[in-house]
Amino acid sequence: MSKKMALLFSVLLAVGLVFFFRSGTGTGEEARRQTLKPGSLSGEVRQAEGLYERLPKTLDPKSVRLCFRGEELACDRDTDTWYLPVDMDSALWESGIFTDFEEGVRILPLLDYTALEKQAVVAEGQSVPLLAWNEAEESCTQIHVVFTGLPVVRMETDADLDIDTVFAGSVVFYEDCGRQDWTFSSVFQANERGQTTRAFPKKGYRVNLITVTSTGAVNENPHPILGMRRSDSWIFYAIYSDGTKVRDRFGIELWNGFGAENTGYDSHYGTHLEYAELIVNGEYRGLYGIMEPVDCTQLQISDQEYLYKRTLGRELLPELFDLTAPDDYLNVLGMEIKGRDGNGSRADWKCFRDYVELSGAPDEIFSEGMEQLLDMGNTTDMWLYLQMIYGEDNIYKNMFFAFKKEPDGYRMYLVPWDVDMSWGNVYNGVEEDLYTTHDPERAEQYLEWPMLDRMLALDIGGIRERVRKRWESLRQEELSDGRMEAVLGECIHQVQDSGAFARDAARWPDSAHDGDYDSLRAFMERRMNFLDKNIENMDEWIQE
Repeated sequence: MSKKMALLFSVLLAVGLVFFFRSGTGTGEEARRQTLKPGSLSGEVRQAEGLYERLPKTLDPKSVRLCFRGEELACDRDTDTWYLPVDMDSALWESGIFTDFEEGVRILPLLDYTALEKQAVVAEGQSVPLLAWNEAEESCTQIHVVFTGLPVVRMETDADLDIDTVFAGSVVFYEDCGRQDWTFSSVFQANERGQTTRAFPKKGYRVNLITVTSTGAVNENPHPILGMRRSDSWIFYAIYSDGTKVRDRFGIELWNGFGAENTGYDSHYGTHLEYAELIVNGEYRGLYGIMEPVDCTQLQISDQEYLYKRTLGRELLPELFDLTAPDDYLNVLGMEIKGRDGNGSRADWKCFRDYVELSGAPDEIFSEGMEQLLDMGNTTDMWLYLQMIYGEDNIYKNMFFAFKKEPDGYRMYLVPWDVDMSWGNVYNGVEEDLYTTHDPERAEQYLEWPMLDRMLALDIGGIRERVRKRWESLRQEELSDGRMEAVLGECIHQVQDSGAFARDAARWPDSAHDGDYDSLRAFMERRMNFLDKNIENMDEWIQE
């Protein structure tokens, strides 16, 4: 069977699975947010203890399909443990009844978890026992539920994710179970993604939500996942090499606080990331960051505008655009184009080729051209952002270039991507180190960026003063020490107090899980002090 036919078969199979998942959806009354009083399950626990003592333990736990408020939950079948997302910032337990998907099997708690401190149960990943019993067959078994502070994603596919790089199936997104609409289901098509990270056992994916008509036609199925924008395409970032599990989320939140909205356009020049725990085919796969793609929809790129991404670190020379066909630009130039059929035509690459040519032009042409081409506010923000996080990995790759058509010609805007190599973490090329090392001395080093270094040296558009004033303003508000610590603290809270960090470490013992937030904070403090001192004396610093 061809890959295309196999993928279509998987999609059609998944349509049935989605219907199967949704057949147990709860009612509107059940969906209202209510909470349980401490000790409210003591009667059910006594009943469960009596049944567990009396009944033979012959019910197969693999036959149990645990539901909460009518929604079938995701299960790790190796341990017969189900995952239920709750609001970890509330001390109150969400109300709702555990049931089995099939009639005849009843569920009762063997522990009154409402008498426990909820936030400690979640943070410690405590496994709470439940009794599943079949009254007609006079049999029972013990199963477990983990209350997680993060959303959960459940995938079902007929693919082997250790082998297949393109696959399809069904997916359910579970949010805090106390919400009214706390689940969403869809069919999906997906492919493995990433460059260096493809070598890691924990894979990243691009997941495209779809619908399939009765005739087999596949259509996009956009939906606002986990509070983010409405989209049919989502990035599942595996967060494998960062031992803190917060660098990307922290960097994204900082950029969103000052740079993503500072373009003059009513669109978001960045992304968002929400944490979730992934379970595929009954196997716990760990902590993931689900991200909006930076695409033409996100940036409102029209048919007459262009969006390019620098994916690989390659030398950009104008003549390479002439010597290489567009379908090989990724290999030769490390560049790809978004929103065009395939790799586009040579005409679709003209904007970026002109930018590369301008970058190597004599000073007078370079100065005049860059001031006209670049949005100086966006350029200033990007330089400050990369200097702040020491984003060395984003100078030669992991950057989007958006060319917006404005009355006086095209204007170029920069959008960052993949900022896990930041705050002292740098690429070292050693597989045994997961290609990452921490270098605290970078905190007091200037980050070289040839294009911006040249602009600063020539003071194009008065960029030095722009930088100084913008930094002074940002340090009072968006990048104040207090706000940065608050943003970092919330990121740490998400991965640690949800219990997900420890579960991910147990699932992927060869990945990085040092949880070294002290080193991150120390680097951040040194870096911000270094920039405060030098940006205040911008002219002297640049001339050094």
